[in-house]
Amino acid sequence: MTARPPKIRFPLFPQRRFDQVALSVVLILGVILGIIIWHGDQTRLRVTRFSWHGEKVGVQDKFFTLNFNRPVDPDSVESNLTIDPPLLGKSSWQGNNLVYTLSETPIYGTNYQVKLDKANRIDQQGTMEPFVDLFSTRDRTLAYVGVSNEERGRLILYDITNPKQPKKTILTPKDLVVSQFRIAPTGDKIFFLGFDPRLGTPSKQLFSVTTGIKYSVSAPEVTPGKLERVLDNTNYDNLSFDLSRDGKTFILLRVNRQNKADSGLWIIPDGASPRPLGVPAKDFIIAPDGNKLAVASQGGVGLIPLNMEAGSSRLLAGYTKALAFSKDGKRLLLTQENADYTRSLILMESDGRTQEILRNMYPILDCQFEPREEKVLYCLRTDVVKREDGNYHEEPFLSVVQLDTWQDQPLLALPNYRDVQMSMSPDGTSLLFDQVATTAPMSSRDLLTPSNQAIADARVWMLPLPDAKTQSVLPKELTPGFLPKWMP
Repeated sequence: MTARPPKIRFPLFPQRRFDQVALSVVLILGVILGIIIWHGDQTRLRVTRFSWHGEKVGVQDKFFTLNFNRPVDPDSVESNLTIDPPLLGKSSWQGNNLVYTLSETPIYGTNYQVKLDKANRIDQQGTMEPFVDLFSTRDRTLAYVGVSNEERGRLILYDITNPKQPKKTILTPKDLVVSQFRIAPTGDKIFFLGFDPRLGTPSKQLFSVTTGIKYSVSAPEVTPGKLERVLDNTNYDNLSFDLSRDGKTFILLRVNRQNKADSGLWIIPDGASPRPLGVPAKDFIIAPDGNKLAVASQGGVGLIPLNMEAGSSRLLAGYTKALAFSKDGKRLLLTQENADYTRSLILMESDGRTQEILRNMYPILDCQFEPREEKVLYCLRTDVVKREDGNYHEEPFLSVVQLDTWQDQPLLALPNYRDVQMSMSPDGTSLLFDQVATTAPMSSRDLLTPSNQAIADARVWMLPLPDAKTQSVLPKELTPGFLPKWMP
């Protein structure tokens, strides 16, 4: 028989000792838990994240969020949250997160302080750790084409956030003359048509150039002035172009260098190769979403779809030119010539309804929606003025049109130059325009206006726009240059 192994017996004392220790720990934890329950969770309420911290905010930024570490009483937050300078908005909640949606446009070149010095947890326990943070809006910066010395024909970035110390950055090289440009909605690039004047007859190519601007703390650093060719001029010269508001679609007017009869509009969709649209046109604008194109043609203004989602082509008979779309693309400003030789400004809604906003004897050159609420138009028009020598001549002027009352008020006379180029600031507070002295063109090195007159001199001006507090305004000369545009 096999012997059984002896049984091992453990002494009872250590087991009892362990049970006593375990019971003591449980009792201590119970006491601690009871104290916590009796006194409540004393963790201080605090903001754990502010979504606009360190950001450069633009008009496309509609809301910010404040995240809290504990469930919070919404009323106590909303009644104590302050923004300085004031910035109106509406509050909504997603769990412990406040979403503050702006109801007015922030002013560029401004630092805003967000402060919440007291608020209550939903269980009324503990106190709040005061919160203060800052966010900034984008700098007040414009781009223009220079006319003098080292700036001549070159694309210039001009930061006027601090009027006493403005900063200029030359973006393009000396051997490229810029004739037209559009700014990417992100502000990091500018697209332009340029040519080398040393090659004789100007033949333009489409380029992009970096601005060095970054609006987000997470965006990579980019050196300004980095040049890249987008479209060459090997077979076709590029006469003019437009860029959709979302920055994804280019439309170009191109002409065959060997056959001038072969001209028309081309499209460069986002990330695709250029292709002809088969549309002959000179005056055209792209809808903000890049889905359709408004072109001036014989018999009216054509609406050309640029993709399958945009529907079919339409002819808006009887109109002469499309001036501007509203930001959402649902309204369109058109000009119309009438049988009594007057001109009309027409506002067309998306359902085809129209309203005559203005009617007068002289041309309506341009109109733009005021960007904050789009209830006001700023229009560039002409009048006939009698000179000292007794002769009459056309003189441009700027007017303000209230869309709710149709009230039209002259704002500023712009003498001596018909091809005024104007640009509305993104925050709607000011308007850029140029004043140009012209001569007959003499060589391929001349800087030319849109009507192909040589530029002898030019100045960029800024006009603060009137509001309820300020009715009388005077323009301010900024710098020599022309074709000014605000950065987004």
